[in-house]
Amino acid sequence: MTRHAGIFLVFILCALALYFVPLQSPSFYYDDIRSIEHDDVIKTIKIPDIFNAFNTRFLVGLSFALNYKLSALHPAGYRLINLLIHCFNAFLVYLLITFTLRSLKKNNWEWPAFFGSMLFLCHPIQTEPVNFITQRFVLMGSFFYLLTLVLYVQYRHRSQKKYLITSIISAVAAVFCKEFVVTLPIIITLYEFYFLGSLQEPLWTRCRRLIPFFVVILIVPLLLSRTPSQASIVANIADSNMVQDSRGQHAVIDITRAHGGVSRQRYFLTEVNVVCTYVRLLFVPIDQNLDYDYPLFSRMDFKTVMCGLFLLSLLLLAWLTYRTSRIISFGIWWFFIALSVESSLIPIGHVIAEYRVYLASVGFVLLVMSLVYSFSKDTRRSNFIAVVILAGFSMVTFHRNGIWKDEITLWNDVILKSPYKERPYNNLGLSYDHQGDYTKALQEYKIAMQLNPHDPDPHYNSGVIYGKLNDLPEALAEYNKAIQLNPDNASAYSNRATIYSLAGNLNQAVLDYTQAIKSDPTMAVLFLNRGNVYNGLGRLKEALADYAKAIELSPDYAAAYDDLTVTYYQLKEYGQARESLAKLQSLPGTYDLNRINALKKALSVNE
Repeated sequence: MTRHAGIFLVFILCALALYFVPLQSPSFYYDDIRSIEHDDVIKTIKIPDIFNAFNTRFLVGLSFALNYKLSALHPAGYRLINLLIHCFNAFLVYLLITFTLRSLKKNNWEWPAFFGSMLFLCHPIQTEPVNFITQRFVLMGSFFYLLTLVLYVQYRHRSQKKYLITSIISAVAAVFCKEFVVTLPIIITLYEFYFLGSLQEPLWTRCRRLIPFFVVILIVPLLLSRTPSQASIVANIADSNMVQDSRGQHAVIDITRAHGGVSRQRYFLTEVNVVCTYVRLLFVPIDQNLDYDYPLFSRMDFKTVMCGLFLLSLLLLAWLTYRTSRIISFGIWWFFIALSVESSLIPIGHVIAEYRVYLASVGFVLLVMSLVYSFSKDTRRSNFIAVVILAGFSMVTFHRNGIWKDEITLWNDVILKSPYKERPYNNLGLSYDHQGDYTKALQEYKIAMQLNPHDPDPHYNSGVIYGKLNDLPEALAEYNKAIQLNPDNASAYSNRATIYSLAGNLNQAVLDYTQAIKSDPTMAVLFLNRGNVYNGLGRLKEALADYAKAIELSPDYAAAYDDLTVTYYQLKEYGQARESLAKLQSLPGTYDLNRINALKKALSVNE
């Protein structure tokens, strides 16, 4: 136990040294802005709301909500938790290697286990899931994945039911973190027949023990097939189509595809190349990129054929080394199995992402650890090689983490490596916008427009900036273009309605808010804003209906109760106004005390 505590302390200290720079970053990145900074669901710990928003990733959503209670919107608090989970994962890798080497009756297991876990901890490929807060999905999914396997191995060695029960509980937790955990029963089965064969038992007994894990993972497709309409954009992943039948118009969800995916054939051929890139990044981690401009492959060209042959040779190596180097064989299978959900026949919107290699890298760790400590019988020589490898990867990791020091540095690095992709320029523009540098932001948006004239996002973002600059004609022009390119953009209609309101065109503002509500009827703020426009037009009854709808969607919406109270007062419905005011006052810290006193004074005159 003392040794384990010391090893975990070493992991913590090494991780803090390697990730010191990004821990100081004041920025949320990319999806972090939508899933944390602008996501109201995580700002109150309401279990049903979090479950509906995060669905198959519920436990991670809950962790974000708890994180918000601790650190509000300070990114360092979230990254520190990510880093801590990464350290726990490294420790689980240490335990897994230890148990595996013991199963193989290896005497000198301490240094190989320590090297393997440190390699997992320090590898540069891990910088993206640790620093990219939203990819806590990967970190937590991997944690429960590894924990399930470690507990199962303990059960098989000690024959104590408590380990089997906790292993199954851990598997249940895993399926509420990320969808790739559906491969967990396959890994457990493979481990059972690779390393636990010496524990003599009938085949049926061994297989029967694995059944609960195959049952548990059925939760994932069940949850995906009932993805709620209010699911967060980072958890609403399964593709869906609206159909009309006897039940009316409803969404049909296809759990075998993700939103924005290409054809299965094209995705598979592309992934053959992508997996080779992952292998290269594990062995030679240079030119890492948050947003690759990766080509799509639609036919078996020379590169795809060569990549396919290389991957088949790795699988052949796994087969051939089953008896002679079982850890190498298992490590290769682990790599392919861990990647199989996201890099096979299930099309996903973006074809390559470094965070997908996080769990798969355990297979790489097993392979390299086995090679280093099988290379020479001299332990000191093997340890020297291990130290050199760790030092090299750690230096690359520290350098890579320097790029994550702020969003400007990060997106400039992406642009350097993906100069013809519009999204990095758009995101760099958003970064300059956050800093108040509107001139540079507009310049980046213009480059994004030139690279992809069909992308509505840079037009929408330009409209936001022109609105801040009070340049209403330019803002209107950009929103018009954004809506032309994406007629279902509720935010673009809403913002254009605001421009029309400022210009005094209230009737057009009503039409735009109505269209925004049609595109997204779950946004309470749209009903509030349309209610305010109705109020300005003197259509008070319609305003009341919209305020009531806003409150129905968001029961603690103080601004809606405020406007509802005033409108009831204007209609001389004083009893209703008092009820609304009382509800507003029950929401501590969310209202303007002077305004409340003015409303109370006005209502007291009419008692």
